[in-house]
Order: sequence, then C-alpha cells, then structure tokens
Amino acid sequence: MNRFSRRSFHLPRRRRSAVEALVVPAAAWVLAGALGASTVKPAEDGPLRSVLRAMALAESRLGEGEMEMAESAYRQGLYEGWRLVGSLAVAEGDDDAALEAFRRASTVAAGNRDALRSLGLVHLRLGSAPAAVAVFRDLVLRSPEDVAMRRLFSRALAADGQAAAAVQELEEARQRAPEDPELAFTLGMGHLRLGDRAQADALFTEAAGSPPDVGILVLVGRTYRDFGHHDAARGALRRALELDPEARRAHYYLGTVELLAEGRAGLAAAAESLRRELELVPDDPQANLFLGMALVEERRFGEALGPLEIASRGPDPSADAFHFLGQARFGLGDLEPARGALERALELASPTGPSPGPPDQLSSIHYQLGQALRRLGRPEEAARSFEAAKSASADLARDSRDRLSRYLESDLAGGDAADVTPTLQTPVASSLVPLSDDERKALRTEVSTSMARAYLNLGILATREQRFGAAADLLAVGSDLAPELPGLQKALGVALWSADRRGEAAAPLAKARRSAPDDDALRRMLALASLDAGDPGTAAELLEADVASPAAGAIEPSLGYAYALALVRGGRAAEAAPVFERLLTENAEWPELHVVLGQAHAQQGDFEAAKASLGRALDLRGDVAGAHATLGEIHLRRGELESAEAALRAELRSHPADRRARHHLATVLDLRGSSDEALDLLRALVEEDPGHADARYLLGKILLGSGEAREASLHLEAAVALTPDEPQAHYQLGQAYQKLGRVDDARARFDRFRALKAAERGAS
Repeated sequence: MNRFSRRSFHLPRRRRSAVEALVVPAAAWVLAGALGASTVKPAEDGPLRSVLRAMALAESRLGEGEMEMAESAYRQGLYEGWRLVGSLAVAEGDDDAALEAFRRASTVAAGNRDALRSLGLVHLRLGSAPAAVAVFRDLVLRSPEDVAMRRLFSRALAADGQAAAAVQELEEARQRAPEDPELAFTLGMGHLRLGDRAQADALFTEAAGSPPDVGILVLVGRTYRDFGHHDAARGALRRALELDPEARRAHYYLGTVELLAEGRAGLAAAAESLRRELELVPDDPQANLFLGMALVEERRFGEALGPLEIASRGPDPSADAFHFLGQARFGLGDLEPARGALERALELASPTGPSPGPPDQLSSIHYQLGQALRRLGRPEEAARSFEAAKSASADLARDSRDRLSRYLESDLAGGDAADVTPTLQTPVASSLVPLSDDERKALRTEVSTSMARAYLNLGILATREQRFGAAADLLAVGSDLAPELPGLQKALGVALWSADRRGEAAAPLAKARRSAPDDDALRRMLALASLDAGDPGTAAELLEADVASPAAGAIEPSLGYAYALALVRGGRAAEAAPVFERLLTENAEWPELHVVLGQAHAQQGDFEAAKASLGRALDLRGDVAGAHATLGEIHLRRGELESAEAALRAELRSHPADRRARHHLATVLDLRGSSDEALDLLRALVEEDPGHADARYLLGKILLGSGEAREASLHLEAAVALTPDEPQAHYQLGQAYQKLGRVDDARARFDRFRALKAAERGAS
C-alpha cells in the first residue's frame, strides 16, 4: 500500500512569493469588491426589523470606515438573526434546529443572555437536563439577582434529579423576592417533590394570599393532583369554586381527580364535574374527551357521542378520541361509523403514526375493530384484527382505573395551558405560528441571506487583519446559509488558502471558478489547492496552460514545480521529464526541484537516477524536505531495511511531523522485528489522523500477529472502509474475524479478497 503520490503539497518557502504574487489579485478582489456601502434598508415592522436595522447600521459604519463599530453591529445583526431562526424552528416544532440556532446566537455576540435562556429551555424540552443545568448555572452566576433565571435553574436541577438542590436554589431566590407569590408557589412544588407536605401547604397558602387568589388555588389543586394528594387537591379546587363558581379549569381538574382517585367508583362524580366545565367552555377538546371516556366506561354510549365528536374534531385529535368514539358507536350498534372511527384511531396510534400508542392501547383498538368487522360480515378482516390484537400482547381485562390513569398521563405531564412554567413560545415565535409554510420559507431565506452577507463582510475584515483561520470559520458559516451569495465562495477559498488549509480551499475555489472561468489567478490558486487536496489530475489540467502549452513561453519556476509535481503524483512521470529539463536549465541550484525529479525517477523504477537526484538535493541543502524520505522508500522497495531505517530516521529528525515518513519507518521496524516501536508510531499516527488508511492497515496487521484480534479488527474495519478496493485489507480483516469466531463475516471478507485479486489479474 505504498504510494509516492500521497505527500502533502507545500511550495518551497523561497519560491512561495512568486506564486503568491500570481494569486494576490484574487485576494485583492475579495477585499476590494465585497466590502461596500450600505444596501440594506431597515424594516419598519415585522420579524426582520431588528435584524435589518443592525445590518443597515453595520454597512453604514463600513462605508464610513469605522471597522470596529461595523463588526460590532454585524455581530448584533447575527445575534438577532439566529434568534429569529431559532424562533422559526420553535414555531415549526423543530427542537433540534432551534437548539443549533440558539447555540449559535449565544456565541456570536457578547450580549447573549436571551439566546442562552432559550438554549437552556430547548435543552429542557429535549430532555437534556444536564446541559440545561450548565446553561442556567452560568446565567445565574452572571446575574445572581435575577429571580426568574433562578427559577429556571431550579427547574433544570429538578429535571436532572437534583430535587434538594432545586429547592435550595428557590430558597435563595425567595430571599431576594420574599413577596413574590409565583416563587412561593414554585418553592411549594419543590417541597412537595421532596415529600415535605407541611412546608408545601404553608407555601401554597402564602402564594394564594388573603383573600385567596382563585387562579393560584386552581394551580395548587392541580399540583396536589399531580403529586397524588387527592384529598388536598379536592380541597383547593372546591375552595376556588366557592370563591368563583366559574373558575376556569377548576371543574376539569376536579373531574380528573375523581377519575384518578376513585376509578370506576368516581365515574359519576367525574362526569358531573366535567359537564360543569363544559357549561363554561363547551368546545374544550380535553374536557369533552375525558367526559366522553367516563360516559363510555359507564356504558352511557348515547350521552358519550356528543363530547367525543367534539374531541375528535379538535385541532390535533388524539387516538383516544377516536378509540372511545368507536366504542360508543359500537355500543349503539352503529357498526360502519364504529369501524371508521377505530381505523382512524389505529392510524393515529400506530408506531408510524403521529402519536404512537402503547401496546395495550393498540391491542384494544385491534380487538374492538375485529369485533366490528365480524359483526359487519367481514370475517377475514376481523381475523387479521384479532391476530394483531393478540400479537400486541395486551391484558384486555385491565380495570377502568388503570385505563383512565393511562389516558390521563399527558395531563399529568404538566402540559396544560394554565401552567406557570415558562415555555419557548416567545412573542416572536408566537407571531410566526400563524404564517403559512411558504411565508416562513421566504422569511428564512431572507434572514439567511442577510446573515450570510454579514458573515461575508466579517470574514473579509478578519482577512484584512490577517486572522485567516477566524475568517475561514466565519465564511464557512455564511456558505452554509447562502452558498450562492456573490463573492462568498471566493472569499472562503482565499481565507482557507491564507490559513494554510489549502486542501479545504479547493471546494469553494472550484465553486467560485464556475462563475469566473477566465480568472487566471483563481485558476492557479485552485490548481495548487487541488494538489494539496490530493487531486493531482485536476492540478495538472489547470496548470497546463501556464507550463505545457507552446504559447506558455518561459516557465514561472514555482508553477512549473507544481505542475511537474502534479504529473509525478498523478502517475505521469514520463510527461514530467521535459518540464524538469526546462526548469533545471535555469534552476539547477533549487534543491526541492531535485527532490521531485528524484521521485519521478523512482516512480519509473530508475532507482540509480533517483538516488543521484536526491543526493544532489541533499548536497544543496541537507535538510530539504522529502529527500531522505524518498531514499528510505527506495531502500524499502529494494529490501535494504537497515539503510531504509537510517534514511527515514534522518528525515524525521528534520521533519518530525512527516506522516508518510513515520508510516514507512513503522513498516521497516515491523519488518526488522521491532514491533513495539512500530505500534507506538502507528497509534500516534492514527490518533492524529484517523483517516490514514495505510497506518490503520499496518496497525491492524501487527496487532493481529501479536494475538490482539479484537483491537486489530477495529483498525482493519476502518482500513476497509477507507480503501474498499484494497485486497490485502479484506484478507487481514478476514483473518481477524476468523480468530474471533465470526465465521460468516470471515468468509465474506475472503470472498471479497478473491474477487479483487481476480479483478487485478484481469486488468493486468
């Protein structure tokens, strides 16, 4: 697996200036052309208002030459932009996208408090309590006087299972706001979670005030219900109704308490409470659902129809609504409507549906659907439903209390609109919900384009200050947002090139060249970047006009060197010979040129000529990169292991980071029996470059030989993934699988090895 074509490309230091002079026009174009006067008009109103105002201010400052103020304004615009993108994601229910947007908002500008708060809340929604704890702890440390933030921190601690710490945080918050009833209520919940009922009672009484606040009494009743204190829940809810017979949700919660506490015995009382709630809000889907459920359990099917019809027509009807509607219809003998309702329930509750249900619910729906189908005279379909019910393995004899408790789980989870816990539905996010999909898409495109322009100009400002790595990172984000923004790909390529990340620069430079095919500076930069990216064919093609065409005239030495190197690495050493002749005429004292010439001779099998060229390079400069390494490879190919080791060690004394030389030295050491040192070299190399296929292969092979089959298989699997057409990698992996007892896997690897070897013989 030895190849001369894998060494990274670096222009000789003394020759870089000439090539850089050829590509400077590209950088100058980026710096001069992309920074411009203000073109953004601030919006008077709407979601983009704060974004566009910041961008307009930034470009105004840019036109005035106030670069620091422009950068600050751009970052503020990006902060507002990412918050808007996060709010769009919240409006669409995409928590992962919201998390990424708020994370970016929290890092793009210094004043990032609101973004961090939103980031913490998204972590909570996704169940990442430890991450939420870290975010809110940082915010509380920044502003210990912020009581609202301490409440959020407490909520995150509770979600992380740190109940005592959550209560302690609330106690500290209460010292700062002793008169805050919401804080007293939240602290009462914390004590209830810790099992301290007496302290919770006192805090809830204090929160409700004197005379008691009806809304807080309802929340207290709900909280007692959620923690299983049913008598206390009844007391708080009945007290609220004494003060205000029309108290919103009080009858509803009282009805659910009866269902949870008494099961079948509480059905009549629950139904009465739910009816009274519906007298206040007739179309409440949840209250109608639970009333319908209670009536079905009492087999009062006719009375259940109305509430269940309303529940099934809600904005997001649940499978439960259609399930119980189907039962009611079946109980009344309305078999065809019952079948339709049960099939809809099954569609919603199936594993691929919008609200997948537990196995016992699915089994119950299948069973009742089977009964309806059998009564409709469709025995084959009924049999399939009964079989599906059986495979769900549900206990259909569960009593009413267990069934109703399951249906109440979502209500107990704390998702009711009356809850005081904070959500991500900020005013901005709420204003985005009514927008159509097309309107949200247009808004996202507009904000992305504005942000991409900000990243473009920030990247150019960083390039001017020679902060090339930072510039590349900024421009890469802009490219993700709006890859077609004029000038962006070219600016990104220049920044990556200048940051000495030339292999990465190839892709954006190639995109930029599609819109400027006649730009010679861009073509040359792309050629050199392609060479560094391991694409010598593209590099040679792009440089041919400068070096190989009859009209090229005298060769610019650095371009000639790059072209010859591309030919050698591309396996076209014979074509490189005349280029070397022309270069040597005027550059006989250039050591790097002699190294490449030596590599070309070696590629053609002329080892004596190769050694002569490499010796000449070392005479000119004893530490010239690649000379000793190439000599080491020649000695290795000729089986001269001692000389190979000496040459490779000489290379690494001058260039210790040379990965190719380190890999070849490990190969030599393994052949000479020094496997321990070889393993050390290879492990370090793989840790530094996990994608180094040759190192993975050799490391796996040596480990396999020393009996470490399990570790060997991991590295050999990586080698196969990186070089799937390399026969020996498949063979060694098959050996590893065989030693691990994985007979079928081993057979598959050996079959692949034989197929690849047969293909090689056919090609030969």
